[in-house]
Amino acid sequence: MKKILLTIIAVVLAVISVQAQRLEVVDSDGNGVAYASVLNSDAEYVGITDLDGVVADLAGCTDITITHVAFKSKRVKINGDNVRVVLEDADFDMPEIVVSPKPYVYVQTYYRMYYYSGKDGIIYYRTGVTDNVYDLEKKKLSASTSHMSKAEYGLIKTVMGMFGSLFDRQSRISTQKMENRLISRGKAVQLKITDAGPHKKNIIDNKGTIGHITDDMDSHQRYFAYNTHILARHLLEAGGDAKSLEKKKKRDEKKKDRKDMDFCIYHIDDAGNYAPEDLMVMQYMSSWDEVEEGETDHVITALQVFSTDRAYVTKDELKKRKKDNKIKMNYANIQQFERDHNIPALAPSVQQKLDELCKK
Repeated sequence: MKKILLTIIAVVLAVISVQAQRLEVVDSDGNGVAYASVLNSDAEYVGITDLDGVVADLAGCTDITITHVAFKSKRVKINGDNVRVVLEDADFDMPEIVVSPKPYVYVQTYYRMYYYSGKDGIIYYRTGVTDNVYDLEKKKLSASTSHMSKAEYGLIKTVMGMFGSLFDRQSRISTQKMENRLISRGKAVQLKITDAGPHKKNIIDNKGTIGHITDDMDSHQRYFAYNTHILARHLLEAGGDAKSLEKKKKRDEKKKDRKDMDFCIYHIDDAGNYAPEDLMVMQYMSSWDEVEEGETDHVITALQVFSTDRAYVTKDELKKRKKDNKIKMNYANIQQFERDHNIPALAPSVQQKLDELCKK
């Protein structure tokens, strides 16, 4: 009987010792921060927070770093089973804009795109600036992109380079409000936006919640966070396209635990209104595990866009803005540009690998 009791105690202690460590990441108002990346002390991938700001299991980590495109990075020591971390807003802020009766709105956006492998480091890196010009009378947007720099190696150099223009196009601002774009894309799955409490809404399709919209009235910012991977699958299912669904299933089998996560911020007024030129930050990020010969490698690809200049201008003023905003294409200038415009830092491990690569 004594041996049985000791065995039961040992089992209970073992269960307790391997209990999952839960991480909750929130902003200063207590709202969950979706899509924050979590790395351990060796800069190895631990997880990405879900729509509620949670990583269910920290895998026994005692020292983690949390990064997010809209918040300051934070290093945290883990002492207990569960931990709640509050992130501070990033210093990045959009230039003020004074409304005036001029024919054009000019918005300069800065973008960076990278492909990061935990095993191989930075495989692809690309940055550039886009001059967005919105004709107020014709309600028409035009955009020209200046490519600044790229650091790349291996087969990816050829493959990814072919899609450079695609990344450029994604760095342009949209003339349609985010809410309308989401509802239009999700018609087949009855996508809707519903109230979820003060200054918060849920993005819901026919299968459940796929995203959140949160307003921070202190900073007058609206946050959009939603999972495009789930939405894409639901759209295929609603369309009954068995062939495309099978292809997607096979791709997902190769990319384990894949997440496609969109996040953006718009500046809003007291009534919650905003215009195309009020875009502050936009990020498209994909994350997955690749298993090869029994080894797992975590991969992240991200395209981040930041508004760095904006103004109501005449034709002559527009020409001057474009001329003044040109940047010489080298890595040192890119780093200085990011410092001058308070562009949030990359995850420490990504930045370290990028610096090493560019020094070569």
